[in-house]
Amino acid sequence: MKTGKSGFGASVLASVLVVSTLMLLGVLLVIELWNFDLARYYLYHREEQTLANVESGFLLYAEDSTLYARREEDGSVLLFEGDECSRVYYERVRWGMYEVVSVKNNKRKSIRLMGKSIESGRGATLYIPENGQAFSLTGKTFAEGDVYLPRNGVSYTQVRSEFFQGKPLEKEQIKESGSDFPTLDAESREVVESLFAGTGEREWLDNGGVLECAFDAPVTRAEVGEYLSGVRVKGHVVLYAPEMLFVEQDARLDGVILVGQRVEFADGFSGCVQVFARDSILLGDGVCLKAGSGLHVWREGEKGGFVRLGEHCEVNGYVIVKADADDGERKRAVYVQPESSRVRGLVFVGGIAEVHGMVTGSLYARECYYFAPEGYYAGILYNAVLPGNPGLAYPLLMEGPYERRTVKWLE
Repeated sequence: MKTGKSGFGASVLASVLVVSTLMLLGVLLVIELWNFDLARYYLYHREEQTLANVESGFLLYAEDSTLYARREEDGSVLLFEGDECSRVYYERVRWGMYEVVSVKNNKRKSIRLMGKSIESGRGATLYIPENGQAFSLTGKTFAEGDVYLPRNGVSYTQVRSEFFQGKPLEKEQIKESGSDFPTLDAESREVVESLFAGTGEREWLDNGGVLECAFDAPVTRAEVGEYLSGVRVKGHVVLYAPEMLFVEQDARLDGVILVGQRVEFADGFSGCVQVFARDSILLGDGVCLKAGSGLHVWREGEKGGFVRLGEHCEVNGYVIVKADADDGERKRAVYVQPESSRVRGLVFVGGIAEVHGMVTGSLYARECYYFAPEGYYAGILYNAVLPGNPGLAYPLLMEGPYERRTVKWLE
């Protein structure tokens, strides 16, 4: 029945209510999505800011020699005044000839192995202390960067029928060296002495065993036998070897320290390890020691002491050897590097070095010899390539500028 007036049926009201509710839900959904997007942006921005704070923490540590000493009692430093969220926490421990640095901001933490940006105050590609003699280059030898030589300078000579075929040094490259090496870092000597003292509890590691320890945990010490085979060892671990240790190719060492008397690596071994030996270290052919590695032999006033690289070896880190260069009346090299091998980093030889091949970084040697079948040639660098590299990280061996550089990320 019609009433005579226009109107809507009662059922229309229900439809309007449903449509209105759906529209309201749609608006609420849009608002919720917008809030979710804002929250996600806020979390993303906070995470990015945390990462930036951690990176800033490392940058400050690398540049400011007073920063670590200025930490508050809880080990923290406030990056930006008035912003508590910018507070970063530092931890630092020595790890061989490097240091492990941890920076934490909020829940974000990064641990890195760090060294020096410059090997010493010299910034030298080659450093030969004063010995009253001229220094000779021969064969395919050349050096870039600053070269520190005895005051008698450099000469270009021949070995047998082979004349100098390298690149002569520019006059502005040549600097006069001092009577000795730059002063050595006192803390580094203490670190080495502590490693050889070997204090602390030790566990036993069998061949084929696995041992891992994070760098933010206390150091783990373990003893091994005369042969190291099939093991997987990673992190904050010091391995102690008996008088003689042979490391097989299948051993997996990552970031560890190895302490022994005489240590030899099998052909083809690859890993990251710092080796501290009292007597000698021998690398087989094709050995690759990755970034953060090093070889260290130091015999003060004692006979013995020797480091030798095999053919086609690669050491990324350092070689440090100091030993008596006289074996009775006969001269001997305490470090031997063949022409097919290379070192990226620092080679420091407190004795006679026979260096061929490539040293990318810095070579410090008391004397350089070439030992031929018919005898030896003194004060000579033969078939050695020293291109320098300002981007390397060096061990904390010598005093000099503080500036640090990351060797590798540990976590």
